[in-house]
Amino acid sequence: MLCRVADSLFWMSRYIERAENTARLTDVNVQLLLELEHYDEESTGAHWRAVLQSLGDHTLFDNLYPETDTPQVTEFLTFARHNPSSVLSCLLAARENARMIRDQISVEMWEIINRLYLFLREQDAAKVLRAGPSDFFQQIKEMSHLFRGMTDATFPRKIGYEFIKAGCYLERADKTGRIVDISHHLSLPDPSEESPPRLDAERVVRWITILRSCTAHEAYHRIYVGDVLPRHAAGFLVLSRDFPRSILFCLNQLQFSLHAISGCPLTHYSNEAERLCGKIIAEIVYSSVDDVTTNGLHELLSRVKHAVDSVGIELSKHYMFYPIVDPTGGNGGSPSTEQKQEQTSPG
Repeated sequence: MLCRVADSLFWMSRYIERAENTARLTDVNVQLLLELEHYDEESTGAHWRAVLQSLGDHTLFDNLYPETDTPQVTEFLTFARHNPSSVLSCLLAARENARMIRDQISVEMWEIINRLYLFLREQDAAKVLRAGPSDFFQQIKEMSHLFRGMTDATFPRKIGYEFIKAGCYLERADKTGRIVDISHHLSLPDPSEESPPRLDAERVVRWITILRSCTAHEAYHRIYVGDVLPRHAAGFLVLSRDFPRSILFCLNQLQFSLHAISGCPLTHYSNEAERLCGKIIAEIVYSSVDDVTTNGLHELLSRVKHAVDSVGIELSKHYMFYPIVDPTGGNGGSPSTEQKQEQTSPG
């Protein structure tokens, strides 16, 4: 497979996953702030700042917007073209990557990306907030799921498919870690407490929001009956082997794809991306809920973020980055792929 094809498949998949996760996160938090009627302007601003900090976008937002309120954050996360991680920017990038490999993907995959892009171009933040954002964001999520389903149904199960999976699960692991880390920025109860003294209703709602942002609320309650406890919620989103948006599940799927691409057995590694992925998986696999919550949830999530970023860079170096041959005899490197990853990875 050509390097440029692998690169476009990987980033097409990753951008669509990023757009879906950003849409879900924005939707859930807009709905939360509508329900918390007693929130004043200062509380609303503090809540959105925690979300922006978890995504690593707070510095860019502060440089572009004078106030931190719901309309401006919605605009920034959804429609702002100067934000490379906004839903619209991600879908523009996904569509451009798909266009470059139009002959490599199915007609159905291209049509779905195009429909989603055209749907988003017709909207703006003010119109979405007036009409109610839930239906708008639901459309984005459904189209993203439709793209995943159509890919599974129409794309050959060869190396290209593994690059699509790698992009999806690498991005999903990163976003789940960032969403869980919102608890750190909001100063929510310490997850190490088995039964917090008295979780006030607002804090319970915030942990429910974290679960809903990962579509994990119902799955959580199939295992844990009763109130949402911080240690259980954190443990579920980090350690679950079965839930498709938990960090461990995503990293396992990423590892399977990396080894399918290289042909190396899972018990060994053939490149730095495989080594780094296996290393962070081993740390999580051999951790218990108590390890995760008492040894510092934020610190673990920071290590996961660093590992995911490093795996993405090493994957690009090994498979998607190739030198430009200098006709004068020198050997210059093309920085495009690495720069692309550095510039478009959140935070």
